[in-house]
Amino acid sequence: MQIKSFFRHYWKSISVVLFILNLSFASPANFKEVPKIENIDKIVHLLLYAGLSIVLIYDFKNHKRVNTYSLAFVLLCLLFPIVLGGMIEILQPQFFSPRTAEWGDWLSDIAGVIVGWLVMFFFKLRIKRV
Repeated sequence: MQIKSFFRHYWKSISVVLFILNLSFASPANFKEVPKIENIDKIVHLLLYAGLSIVLIYDFKNHKRVNTYSLAFVLLCLLFPIVLGGMIEILQPQFFSPRTAEWGDWLSDIAGVIVGWLVMFFFKLRIKRV
């Protein structure tokens, strides 16, 4: 697939990844306005990665006519967001101090990926019934 075609087909997924990267590497000073609710960051991680998974599945299914059990589909839509979340957690303390790595954040990312898959699974079931 040509680069131009890739960006045209996957611009939604790329935008969500860039948005997540921007939030993940931004200075904590940028989040002074965020309400101080316990574990709000875990909820945000879950929602961001659920959204990423949903957009990846949507983009992949709309532009690739493949079996949803194919290796490419699983790698892109399941493993990519999980690895992305892990890599962000590793890079944050190394290059973006005072950001820190937390196992809980990565587990929330993984939970978000699972939630995104479940949402798309039930959405697919609902469409088949209609």
